[in-house]
Amino acid sequence: MARTIRKSTTLLTTLAVASLLLSGCAAASGEPAPSPAAPSHTMPDGTVMSGAEHDAHGEDAAHEEHDAHETGTTDAQGPSEAARMVCEGQVVTSAAQIFDLEASAAPSSSWDSPMFACTYDVDGAPVVLTVHDVTDAAAGQEHFDALQQTLGAEDIEGMLGLGLPSFSTGDGMVAFLRDGKTLTVDATALPDGFGDGTRTQDEAAYVMASAVLTCWVEHD
Repeated sequence: MARTIRKSTTLLTTLAVASLLLSGCAAASGEPAPSPAAPSHTMPDGTVMSGAEHDAHGEDAAHEEHDAHETGTTDAQGPSEAARMVCEGQVVTSAAQIFDLEASAAPSSSWDSPMFACTYDVDGAPVVLTVHDVTDAAAGQEHFDALQQTLGAEDIEGMLGLGLPSFSTGDGMVAFLRDGKTLTVDATALPDGFGDGTRTQDEAAYVMASAVLTCWVEHD
């Protein structure tokens, strides 16, 4: 059975998405990866390796990259740019607007491959965004399906699903699957009638997820 989110959510989402489209979605603020250096036996920390040591180091790195590809995770490099976006740039600005947070308020994050988590403190109540950060579509779908079954959540109905596999628990947790990555927003800790006294936890989770998805689409 599909779940229907209140019609007011549609308006909230439209406003959030319009704001993002007008302002643009800033790229992740992390340090850019350095350009590949020319072949050399001098390591980045200044140590000099023999030819055999250098070759062995290169083989180990290649194995790590291959293993990450085989498992569909991004562990070799840490979380992907898409995952980091939930805790950086315009998404943070959108969260401040949605939850009426101070501009200086900074979310906290953690990485436990393949899960990246970002927590926003809304008047002492955590709103947690997680990304199951894999690149393999089959592995991503398997995780999404298992999570939905575990939570007993229902599909989000019609256009509110944004054309993506999605579900809602009805009490403040929503999830969307895009490009193998499962984005989950958990706003269940928010008090009833927070904000102006009329908004629900489910609406808050949905609008926050929509803000992230807008950034993901813009950075394709």
